[in-house]
Amino acid sequence: MGRVAVLFGIWLIGYVVGFLGYLLLAETNALAYLIAYLSRIFGNSQIVAAGLVGLATSFLALAVVIAWSYWSPSVSKV
Repeated sequence: MGRVAVLFGIWLIGYVVGFLGYLLLAETNALAYLIAYLSRIFGNSQIVAAGLVGLATSFLALAVVIAWSYWSPSVSKV
């Protein structure tokens, strides 16, 4: 699998999860309560929301890259 295909796959998975997460956000108010609570601590709801989205997507990208590294055959050149 080429590098472009791998990067596209990682991007696509992140996009789909973010897209579905946004659609499900309207159905549940749990995240709204979390953002409201953290906004009282940090003072700005946009900073809190951006931080939570960044944290979630970074964990997603990390999980995808780790899974890919385990599934790809190891190549050792000596």
